[in-house]
Amino acid sequence: MEPREYYRTVLSRLKKCFEHSGCAITIEKELIDEGYSKDFPKMITSKKNIDYLTVERAFQIHLPIIGENCQTVLYPMDFEIFLGEEQSLLYEDKATQKKYFQETLPVINYIKNIFINKQIPFLLDYTPSGGHLLFNVDVNSKAGKALQEIGAIEQGMLETSLRHGITQKAMLTFSGITRIAEYVALKTVIEFKDSKEKGNFEVTISDSSAKCINIDNSWCEGAPHSRSIRSPFSLHKKNQEKYKKYDEPPLVDIIGGYFDGKTFHHEADLDTIIDGMWDLGKASKWAKNFDGVIPMANNSMVKFIEEYKSSGLYTFHKDFDTTKDIPAGKALEYARSERNIPEWTMNILNNPNPGTVQPINMIGFIYDFVIRAKWRPKHVANILRDIYLEESFKWVQDFVDATPADEKANFWVRTFAATAYWQNGKLKLN
Repeated sequence: MEPREYYRTVLSRLKKCFEHSGCAITIEKELIDEGYSKDFPKMITSKKNIDYLTVERAFQIHLPIIGENCQTVLYPMDFEIFLGEEQSLLYEDKATQKKYFQETLPVINYIKNIFINKQIPFLLDYTPSGGHLLFNVDVNSKAGKALQEIGAIEQGMLETSLRHGITQKAMLTFSGITRIAEYVALKTVIEFKDSKEKGNFEVTISDSSAKCINIDNSWCEGAPHSRSIRSPFSLHKKNQEKYKKYDEPPLVDIIGGYFDGKTFHHEADLDTIIDGMWDLGKASKWAKNFDGVIPMANNSMVKFIEEYKSSGLYTFHKDFDTTKDIPAGKALEYARSERNIPEWTMNILNNPNPGTVQPINMIGFIYDFVIRAKWRPKHVANILRDIYLEESFKWVQDFVDATPADEKANFWVRTFAATAYWQNGKLKLN
């Protein structure tokens, strides 16, 4: 089946995914020739143009995290296998992809069962490297209000979000969602802590190891107005755009099941997943099992938030949030005088581009400051904030509007300092 024909067969279901969205997003290299950025060719358009983006142009299509009029926020949990320089193996052929994809299933099933056991509705969407667990949150619901109570907004995040018309209620809901994502990620890492010793892939948060199955929480950083995730039913073109396999058709994401709060419907087995990803005709046939609705979180989400609030991670987060910041510029100055960190860490401190934006380096950098040098996590975040705002380091990233420096620094230090504390017995999750 040809990509445009595939989109014709799933169009009504695809549109249902966007019922709470105010726009549709596509990121395609073809757009560079139409005047879009060569570094990140992203088009944001009305969801009325979904037909044009898909049936006419055969583009990949993304859901915005913030819903229409800021009334909903999407929970876009992301997990994948990371093979480092061998990542292209996932797009080599169907048999090779199946070999590696099946390694992710114990982790995906564990995460899936967290939400099933809590009776929180979701849609599970598989990608060639892993999957997405999706549900919406109404900002005015009990779940939305409970998430707002655990959220926190940095000054940089507040300023950029208000400039882009994001309400404070939506911002706090998004922040609360990221805290729950951090909790789920740490629970998963702890559950699979012996995975590497057993000869399996290490389970990490983000791609912080050379090869791993990672809970990719990178969507948690950055201003929510700039965040999106590939929609269910979308084509998946990494085989072409990243690995130059232009003689092959694009792959496609496959829905792995829908949980309505009581029953998990149409659970896909491994062969259904892999066959569908590599065959648009089979993907089209499987898609008929789903109407495309991404469910809304129910009141069970409130109980899950209460579980998080009784955890050691919540205590850690509250301490982090209430610790007073070191004034801008001073944290980096103080860090350069620190004598209780190894030479490797000092080298990153003095030459931070790109090490301090790479999880595989950030995890060690943060560990050395919070464990070896005994810095408070918030003050380590202040070091990263100062680094991101220092123009002499020649950053190409936008640390003001798209990814505010204070928010980015806080997220990564919260994540990796919590992991370091758990590894050293300074944080017990439950």
